Parts: sequence; C-alpha cells; structure tokens
Amino acid sequence: MEQKSTFSPAMQFGLLTGLALIVFTLILFLAGVGDKSPVRWASLIIYAGMMYWGVTNIRDRQLDGVMNYGKAFGTGFWIVLFTAILVGIFTFFYMKYIDTGAVGRAVAEAENKILAKNPNISDADLDKALGMVKAFANPVMSAIMQLIGNIIIGTVLSLIIAIFAKREDKTIA
Repeated sequence: MEQKSTFSPAMQFGLLTGLALIVFTLILFLAGVGDKSPVRWASLIIYAGMMYWGVTNIRDRQLDGVMNYGKAFGTGFWIVLFTAILVGIFTFFYMKYIDTGAVGRAVAEAENKILAKNPNISDADLDKALGMVKAFANPVMSAIMQLIGNIIIGTVLSLIIAIFAKREDKTIA
C-alpha cells in the first residue's frame, strides 16, 4: 500500500487550529476576560477538538479511512507544530501591540507574590527578583514560551488523540 504524506493537509489544519485559538484569544480580550479566568481553559478544548477533527479528516479523506497509531500521532504532531508556530508569532504581536499592559500586570503580580511570601525582603533583593521577572515577561520570551508550551501540550494531546483517531486496515490481504 502506498504511503501518502499527511504533511500538507496537517499544515493546513495546524494553521486553521492556530487561527481558531487566535480568534478565541481576541474575543476574550475584547470581552475583558482576565488572564486567570477559568474561561481561558476552553482554549484547550478548542485545541484538542480541532486536532481531532484534523487527524480524522486527514485519515478519512487522504488515507481512505485507514491510519495506524504512529501515523495518527505524526499527523497530530504536524498540526501541533504549525499551530504552535502561528500562536507563538501571534503572542509576540499580541503582547507588543494589542495587550500592552500584560507585561506590567505580570510584574505587578510577581511583586505581590514575592511580598506576600517574604514581607521583609530588602529593596535590593526585590529589585533583583523583579529584574528576573522582567527578563522573561516580554513579548519575545512570551512568544518563545508559548511556542514551547504549545508543542509540549499539543504533543501530549496528539498522543491521546491518536488512540481514538487510529483505524486499522480490516481488509484481508
């Protein structure tokens, strides 16, 4: 049986998944939903649902309804990779131009946590700790962390989704 590549359709589904997550993020931003709101967990459902739809769609349309676990995982991983790249790029622009107060909120939250944990901290130590926070709470680092986080979470989702999306060939050779 000829092995068909799932790269191109997986790229399309990855970009579509990334676009869905971006639209969801923008809707939450416009609705004023906070960074810590449990509503943000719905993005995980969107992510998993779009991945499942992508893998099963590719299985049924590209591979004649047959896909082993490895192919299902690989296809899901390609979807994850392109989603992560698109969301990572978006995160940079989102923090740099759309939600410009995100960095300030992150630094203020970190300062509050540090002071709550250690109210007697010296100003020098507090400044040093906040310097570390500022080093990581910027658009570039946030985009990189979003990229890595999406790849990790997406890989786990792909491992799970492949269990349900695989379909072995039942024909007798």
